[in-house]
Amino acid sequence: MKNFLNILSVSVATMIGMGALVSCEDEAIGLGNNVIGGEAEGNVKLLDVIAYNSATDTIRSDRFVLQNATFGAYNEPVFGSTSSKFYGQFRPDAIGNKDFGTEPDVDSVNLYIPVYYSTTKTPISKDTINLTNPGKKSIDTDTIMITTKYAVDSLYGNKDLNMTLRVRDINTILYRDTQYFSQLNGDSSPISANTTDLGTATIGNSVTSKVIKVKTGTSDIYSEPVGYKVLLSKGYFNDKIIKNGNTGLLADHATFIREAIKGFEFSVAEDNGFIVNFNPNNINLKMYYSYKNPTAKQPTDKDYKERLSSLYSFGFTNQWNATAGSNVLVNQIKNDFTGTPYGNAVAAGNKTEGDARLYLSGMSGSNVKIKFNQAQIDALKNDVKSKGVVLTGAKLKFFIDETVSFPKPPYIVAWNNYTKDGKVLNELYADVLEFYNAYPTSVHFNPIVKGSTNFYTIDITKHLKSMLEKGNAFENQEMVVTMGNFVMSVTDATTINSTNPYQNNRAYNPYRIVLHGNKSEVDAKKLKLLVYYASK
Repeated sequence: MKNFLNILSVSVATMIGMGALVSCEDEAIGLGNNVIGGEAEGNVKLLDVIAYNSATDTIRSDRFVLQNATFGAYNEPVFGSTSSKFYGQFRPDAIGNKDFGTEPDVDSVNLYIPVYYSTTKTPISKDTINLTNPGKKSIDTDTIMITTKYAVDSLYGNKDLNMTLRVRDINTILYRDTQYFSQLNGDSSPISANTTDLGTATIGNSVTSKVIKVKTGTSDIYSEPVGYKVLLSKGYFNDKIIKNGNTGLLADHATFIREAIKGFEFSVAEDNGFIVNFNPNNINLKMYYSYKNPTAKQPTDKDYKERLSSLYSFGFTNQWNATAGSNVLVNQIKNDFTGTPYGNAVAAGNKTEGDARLYLSGMSGSNVKIKFNQAQIDALKNDVKSKGVVLTGAKLKFFIDETVSFPKPPYIVAWNNYTKDGKVLNELYADVLEFYNAYPTSVHFNPIVKGSTNFYTIDITKHLKSMLEKGNAFENQEMVVTMGNFVMSVTDATTINSTNPYQNNRAYNPYRIVLHGNKSEVDAKKLKLLVYYASK
């Protein structure tokens, strides 16, 4: 999945004094060179926190966040089931009333849904067929077809299973300025689809590339996009497109998406398999049609064709394309975690003492909330003022529960939830906005996790310094931690797109992880706030 995601104690009542003082090389707390530039110099205090599994919330799952989108279904015993449907508008590439000729008829409609696949690894297979002289060894002037099979990188779940992709048209007009949310329990959806399949395809962990060319030619005669291919109903496009060529329904984009075709739904027939992650901007939809040759055959014509062929294509581009489009795209996600460890943890989240395990799941609305020990922070603030203590770093380390086996997510992410002037605010930490964070290689706030690393880091040095050195106060503050990462800019994939913490990728992030909380029975992996400091 590496190619498609840019993803993220002791009770306060019993500990009033400062946390334990240890050397910053102490192996018991597992300090490593995870932060760019290494650990802060000096000593470290371990401050207590209360971390608990919070109730799930709804997820905004529209163009505001969907740089990628999903469809599919996955079920496992820790987090339960997640299913996703995708809804997308599309528009003709060439808008306007269209004369499709005399006796027009659709020959085929090909839909290609792009997936991420590896072009650097050796393909699964590669076959060449001689189309000029079938069965014979090709020579330089022969036309050949090359079929290459690649492994798909953008599946999460039971990758060895096959699923049935279904494409249907929708009944609901999608509006660009409407905010679309997933209720997550599946009780309601703002979008309805017809029950007739326009096309189906068996999908799995591989895709093929087909290229037709002259063996020694420098250009392709024909090539298919790499992705899941679905053959759509010819009759549907005859009715919706060909018959409406001069009715005005193709005259402009607004009329097309309201009166001709409102959009498509992508879903799967099965209730367990995998989640597909893809870029909707790269969906490829082409309608091939033919019409009667308007020129009469002449006695001298040798290659005369009674019918001529043509192409009518459509685009799904949206605001996240390099050249922004206006198509609306929406995911609708359903979860069922009844009776699972995750479901039980959410139902019994301990806001007073914290939890032993913390559960994070993308596409579920899951989040963990963390309270800081204000008495310990106040004591440290006093040391800054009276003892010349200088804060050099502050971070939380979330150790992975390695007894629960899931693919390792590259990121978890967090933001500050607090009250100001009677209003609840959710804001990015200053450590995101003011420190240098160039994803994925030079990150201060939430470094990428890969390889053998068994913990995640949230660095709030700037935030804590503002409290200790500048006296900034954040009433009722809690850190909100969730799966994934903030959405990146289209023009610069290393930088965060927004200052809104809800503009993150959890709506299409299928990863799941279990972390040690502050009440973990493994003392060395208990969640703490690590505060690095030196003395003047």
